[in-house]
Amino acid sequence: MTPRLTPRVHGVLTLVLLLLALLTGLVGIARLAVLPAILYGLMIAAGLPLIVHLFCGKCMCRGERCLMVLPGRLSMRLPDRPGEAYTKADAAGIVGILVLLAVFPLYWLWQTLPLLVLFGVLAMAAHAEVLLVVCRACGNCRCPVNKWFRGKGLMTGA
Repeated sequence: MTPRLTPRVHGVLTLVLLLLALLTGLVGIARLAVLPAILYGLMIAAGLPLIVHLFCGKCMCRGERCLMVLPGRLSMRLPDRPGEAYTKADAAGIVGILVLLAVFPLYWLWQTLPLLVLFGVLAMAAHAEVLLVVCRACGNCRCPVNKWFRGKGLMTGA
């Protein structure tokens, strides 16, 4: 009997893929330049908890119901976020951090093609996992992506 890949397994897989992509970027930079690698490491160390604060702080599934497990539990230890709806500033912060983490290492990764390809594959796989499985099963009715999936009738349930 094969184990069922639940949305929670996909959520954890998304995090693993994302962290592997970021680590690939860090290694790609460190092979060529130490100071930018340190800067990128600091960006990762600050950016990921900030995303958790901005996004997970308003999520209806914080804590035990989080499909990604760790961010939901971490968000319970961060200060509460006022308001229920996500604002444009929330979206700009989340997207801005993700874009910065994806774009910053490209200059150095471009110089090592196998690492660039690995970084791209891992990042795209994480993105596909979250959009195709995790978001479709998530119960965060405040999330704009969740609302879009609900509006299209594409929710799968957890």
